[in-house]
Amino acid sequence: MRRREKKDHAKAALSADRSSSIAVNSFVTRCVATGGLVVFAVASAGLSLALLGRPDLDAPSDGHVRLLEAKTDLNGHVVATLQNQELGLKILTLDRCIIGAQYLQEEFQDQAAFTGFALQEAVVFVNRSLRRVLQLGLGAASVPNFLRSRRIQVDVVEVSETVIDMAEKHFGFSSCRRGNTKACQQRFGRTVQGDGREFLFGRDRRYDLVISDVFVGSNPGHLHSLEVFQRIQQQWLWPSGVLMVNFVGFHSGHRSHISRKLARTLRHVFATTRCFRDEDPAEHLDAAANLVCLASDQAFHFNVPTTGDFSNPAPFSSVWVMKHFQQWQVLPAEDGNESIFQDSQNELLEMDSQAEIQAHFWSHAQTLIPSHVWTALGLLCCSESRKN
Repeated sequence: MRRREKKDHAKAALSADRSSSIAVNSFVTRCVATGGLVVFAVASAGLSLALLGRPDLDAPSDGHVRLLEAKTDLNGHVVATLQNQELGLKILTLDRCIIGAQYLQEEFQDQAAFTGFALQEAVVFVNRSLRRVLQLGLGAASVPNFLRSRRIQVDVVEVSETVIDMAEKHFGFSSCRRGNTKACQQRFGRTVQGDGREFLFGRDRRYDLVISDVFVGSNPGHLHSLEVFQRIQQQWLWPSGVLMVNFVGFHSGHRSHISRKLARTLRHVFATTRCFRDEDPAEHLDAAANLVCLASDQAFHFNVPTTGDFSNPAPFSSVWVMKHFQQWQVLPAEDGNESIFQDSQNELLEMDSQAEIQAHFWSHAQTLIPSHVWTALGLLCCSESRKN
């Protein structure tokens, strides 16, 4: 990545000062991975979640957390953009789940705020020519914006019209649905509002890379089944194309059976599948995390730079994650004929022991958000799943 030299000095100063945007990268990601447990919201003594159902730019603030805009989408979900000045983040939420974030400081905005997104962005180093990409699930557009900045055309499918609007208004995303749409689409790609599965089975087009990033409190089974992966392989990817799936779960122990089953399903379809955790697997062994699997019918590897920004990156920065993620490979291939996910099972890939996970991360959440915010919101999170 091309960055000005002063950016590294700015990072060092920020890390040495208050809660660093870079330092919270991994920390906030782990909170989000619990099923969207953390929500950044403006709060006052009497604020209820229902009040977030309408735009309210003059809403009160607790000093460093401010609501910028909130709307209810056509599916009844509350989509909000919030700003945490202390952490230096702008955050996008759906109901009580964080679905994306961006650094407030302009010089940091080419970097992912969460390690999970940085891991996804590392796909630019795969030994493939990435000219055209399809992404299912938009969020705050961190990954599409990153890829587009490298002259990669990215088509996006997102189920919530309001999420698209928020990403465009607050996070620098171009939906290419207004103005000179043809020129915009030729440069950046198209944006389609609709259910991801319906989109996949309604048409076809070849891509170098398909990204499935649809976690919002649960891993939606209607987009993670054998039939869906086969459809992507046969109708959406070139023979050398890559499918990248981001999901949330455990990488080891008895609670990892859902993650292993998903990886097994990918291996049932593709010749090569590799899965990575968004942090060292030896760290926080009992915690759920973002797990990113890449699958292809042709073997692949990553050509990650070792010089320049990659020679000595700041810990937990995007570049640091990209430099180290290959050491965090998890979910190896298994022997035997264990089960895979199929449509006929009609399963949601819910993380088991959800209550246990939420309790585990509650202490972390309180260090990020003032107690009275949680009191005002009425706590926890995201029992609902959302199709994308």
